Amino acid sequence: MQCTRLRTLAREWFLKVREDALAPARMMEFIHRHIRQCAVCQKDPDLPQEVEKIREFIRAPEVIPTVQEISENIEEEKPLA
Repeated sequence: MQCTRLRTLAREWFLKVREDALAPARMMEFIHRHIRQCAVCQKDPDLPQEVEKIREFIRAPEVIPTVQEISENIEEEKPLA
C-alpha cells in the first residue's frame, strides 16, 4: 500500500471496527471511496490484492452456537406449568 493517508485511515477505521463503533462493511465502503478519489491509490498496482486481504481480515467470524448453548436456550423457552 503506497498511500500513507490510506494506511493511516485504515488503521483508524480498523480500531473502530474492533470497538464495534464501525461496521466492517462500512469500513470497506470508506476504503473504496478513498481509493476512487486518491491519485496515489489509483496508480498502486498491488492495492486490489491488499484491499482483499483487509476484507478477509476484518470479516466477522461466523459464530456457530454450541450444543450446550442450544439446549440452554430450549430450557429457557419452556413454559412453567
